[in-house]
Amino acid sequence: MIGILFPNASREAGHYVLAAMRRSVSAPQAQWIARSSLESPTLSMVVAVDVPDEWGAELLQWLRLGTRKLALFGRIPREVARYLNYESGALPAELHADSRSESAPSGAARESRAAVSYTALARKLGGQQWHRSFERFDFTDEWNNLGYGAIRSDGSMWSVAQAGHVESDAELASVTVAGERRFSYAALWDDDASSVLWFNRAVGPSDSFEWRIVEQFLSGYRSDKLPCKPVLSEVPWGYDAVITSRLDCDEDVESARPLWQAYRRLGIPFTLAVHTQNLNQPEHHAILRELLADGGAVLSHTATHAPNWGGSYDAALGEGRHSAALLEGVTGRRVRYAVSPFHQSPPYALQALADAGYEGCIGGIIRNDPEFVLARGGELAGLPSGFVGHSQQCMLHGDCMLSAADALTVFKRAFDLAYETRAMFGYLDHPFSERYQYGWRDEAVRIEAHEQFILYMKNKAAKPLFVNEEVALDFLRHKSTIQVVGDRQGFRIQAPPADLTPFAVGVEFRGAYLEAQPGKVLQ
Repeated sequence: MIGILFPNASREAGHYVLAAMRRSVSAPQAQWIARSSLESPTLSMVVAVDVPDEWGAELLQWLRLGTRKLALFGRIPREVARYLNYESGALPAELHADSRSESAPSGAARESRAAVSYTALARKLGGQQWHRSFERFDFTDEWNNLGYGAIRSDGSMWSVAQAGHVESDAELASVTVAGERRFSYAALWDDDASSVLWFNRAVGPSDSFEWRIVEQFLSGYRSDKLPCKPVLSEVPWGYDAVITSRLDCDEDVESARPLWQAYRRLGIPFTLAVHTQNLNQPEHHAILRELLADGGAVLSHTATHAPNWGGSYDAALGEGRHSAALLEGVTGRRVRYAVSPFHQSPPYALQALADAGYEGCIGGIIRNDPEFVLARGGELAGLPSGFVGHSQQCMLHGDCMLSAADALTVFKRAFDLAYETRAMFGYLDHPFSERYQYGWRDEAVRIEAHEQFILYMKNKAAKPLFVNEEVALDFLRHKSTIQVVGDRQGFRIQAPPADLTPFAVGVEFRGAYLEAQPGKVLQ
C-alpha cells in the first residue's frame, strides 16, 4: 500500500493526488494515512503532499527504517531538505508574469516564457528530455492541444512551491525562463536502501503526461532492491496505443455526414456529442440513428450549451436530464456519457451529471477547472465510484493548424506524448454550421487533414486501437473496478466480470508488462 500523507492545510491537493494515484494503482493500493502511520515498519512507500517542516524529522526517520520509496510533492521540509542537500529560496517576483502566455492567433501557438526542461536523468523513469511551458495556447486563450494543465506562480496548489536548487546529478528537471535556468523543478535521489522523487508542486504532475515518471518510479524503478507497486495501464492489453475522437455538435448535426463517411472508409469508429437544441429540427435525427446502427456512439453535449453547465448544480442537473431524455427519445438508446460545453467541468456539474444517472464525462482545458485536467482517466476526487472522467484537450480545428511548416505538427506531438507515456488519446472537431466552419476552408480540406492525422497515428504505433468514445469510457470504468490487493505471495488482481468492455487491462510491474488476469499473482 502507498501511503498518501498530507496535513489539513494541503487537504484539497492531497485528495487530488490520492485520486490520481488510485487511477494508476487502484484504490486499495493508495490510502490516506495519518502522520502517526510513519511509525509503521511495514509502510514502504509514501507520497507526501506539501507537508510542513514539523513533520520532517518523522518523515526522515521513516525513510531510514528500511527499503523505502518516497515521493515529495510541493515543499520539502527543512530537515529533509538538509538530508537531500536541497537549498531553498524564494520565488522570483517576475515569475508570475513569465508563467502566463498571450492568446494564440489563428494558425499559430503561444507559450509562456517560463517552462520546465527535463534532463537526461528522466530516461531512468521512462521519460524523455521533455520541454513544456508553464502555460500554452493553440486556440485563443483557451485550449492547449498538447493536453497538459498550467503550472502557476500564485501560491495555489497548481503553483511551483519554492525556488531552490538540487545538486546537478540529482536534477530531473529545472524551471527556465526564456531558455535560462532559474531553479529546480524535479529531482531524484538514491541511496542504498531508498529513493526519493520530488516535484516542486503540491499536486505534482497529476495533470500532465509527466505523470508517467511517477508511475515508473512506483512500478519498476530499482526493482532489484526497492519495493514496487503494480500500475494499471490506460492502454488496453495487446495494443500500444488507444485513440478515440468525436465531433461536438454545437450548431449542426447532419453536416457531420461527410466526415463520418470518410471515417467509415478508413474503418475508424465515430462519435457525435449532441447539443440537443439541434434536435428541434428533424433533419438532424436520421444521422444519429444510422450512426448507432453502424456501431458509433452518441453522447450528450448539454441541452442549451450553457457555459459552466448553467452556473449551478440545479442548472447542470436540468441540462443533463433534459438532453439525455431528448436523445433517448430520438434514438431509443439511453445516453450514458456527456461532453462538457467549452470543456468547462466545475465540480458541481460533475456531481449533477452523476446524480442525473450519467456514468462519466469528457472535458479538460488549460483555461479553467484545473482539477479536471487529468493525466489518467478514471474516477475523480469527491465523486462517487462508478462515475469516470477523461481529459481530451486536443482540438483538431482549422484555426489550430499551423500556417508554417507541417500544419499538423502540434497534433502529431500531442499523439507522440500520449504514445510515449501510454495514455489514452482523444481529440475533437465540430460539424460545420451555416454560421461557422471552425477555421476550415472547406470540407475537403478538413477531411484531408483528418485522414493525414489518422495515417500518422497508424504509422507511429505498431498496434493502435481506435475506439468510439463510449467504448473508451467503458474501458476506463472497467479499469476503475480492478483492485490490486497485496498478500504474502505478492499482489493479486481482483476484478469483476468484464461485462463493460471486450478489452483486457495491462499491468506494469518490476519492468514487465503483463495482462491483468483476475486471480493472477504478481511477484
